[in-house]
Amino acid sequence: MRQAKRKQQQRQAMARRVMIEQVRQKWLEKPVLFTIPQGIGYGVVYLISDDGDVIVVHADYQETGLPPAFAFNVERIDEFLTEVL
Repeated sequence: MRQAKRKQQQRQAMARRVMIEQVRQKWLEKPVLFTIPQGIGYGVVYLISDDGDVIVVHADYQETGLPPAFAFNVERIDEFLTEVL
């Protein structure tokens, strides 16, 4: 049983790495419209870490009063971001 559980964990870790890489290809360095509890604004996806942390930055924080950068987990990306074409 131990070996089966270890293999399952390895498969899950690999699936997560693949998912993070796909998210990077779609979102990294792209302009986005973000919606966070403090408000709505435009920014750029600055970083998606290997752990799945997404960091978004925006330059208009002095005018908007929103934080200059914020982070959230990759699983919640569709809740916070909309791609700007």
